[in-house]
Amino acid sequence: MFLKPLAIITFSYLIHSLVVSNCTLRVDSIQVEANFTLERYLGQWYEIEWLSDRYVDPDALYEDYTQLYRRQQDGNITITTHGRDPLHSHGCLQFSSTIYLTVTPGKMLFNYLNHGNIENYWVVETDYTNYSVVYNCLQLNPDDTCKSAMAWVYSRHPNLSDDLRARVSHVIESLCLNETSFIKTTHNHGCSVAPNPDSVVG
Repeated sequence: MFLKPLAIITFSYLIHSLVVSNCTLRVDSIQVEANFTLERYLGQWYEIEWLSDRYVDPDALYEDYTQLYRRQQDGNITITTHGRDPLHSHGCLQFSSTIYLTVTPGKMLFNYLNHGNIENYWVVETDYTNYSVVYNCLQLNPDDTCKSAMAWVYSRHPNLSDDLRARVSHVIESLCLNETSFIKTTHNHGCSVAPNPDSVVG
């Protein structure tokens, strides 16, 4: 989940708590899903939890947040996002973003809202049919460990089983991230497709 700038306040002490302070994992050593297969990754994913690099007002958290991945004619990926916005009476929102492929399968680039702010989108682990863990290091330390990161846990369903949660927790720990800082995404009433791809509807 990405939120509007006005809904986010940055605190340096919070950022430092998100990444384990004694981590020695170099970002360039992080492995993504082996033999990543894009065609198997396409389709709908539910956001289960996510790690922000900033403080997020609980009253501003989107709900029923899903992403639909579809391949474009140029080979890149269109993401159509749906969710409920509590700042708009919990009405359904819908907008589009783009993922660009790179020479390394599983290491992609994310253009949120197609505004040109390009960030990493690394699929660290997925089984394609149940879960996916995505990682983005925003800022490096001098020793190439990560100072500030974001991460997302997705599922093909609105929830994850206990055994899959255990697996996801292991992946998060391997990335030197503090899972207690992850924000849960609630799923109660999914949104139908809006006629305008960038709209908020009731």
